[in-house]
Formats: sequence, structure tokens, C-alpha cells
Amino acid sequence: MKIFKKIKSSFSNFILKLAKENKKNFSDEKLDCCTLNKKNK
Repeated sequence: MKIFKKIKSSFSNFILKLAKENKKNFSDEKLDCCTLNKKNK
């Protein structure tokens, strides 16, 4: 069962890093096409 704990720990760390980067890039505002400078199709 150690392998599953290691996988879970690695995945949790990955998600936390991803959330940290997203917050740095996009702050706390709601993401939509206007804030991302995308045109509507």
C-alpha cells in the first residue's frame, strides 16, 4: 500500500503546484473569454 500513498502524495503535490501557478497567472478573478482575450466564435 506504500505505492498508493506515494502516488496520492505526488498527485496532491502536482495539483497544489498547478493551483498556485494558476492563481499567479490569473489571480482570483473568474475566467471567461473576455478576461483571457479570446474572441467569441
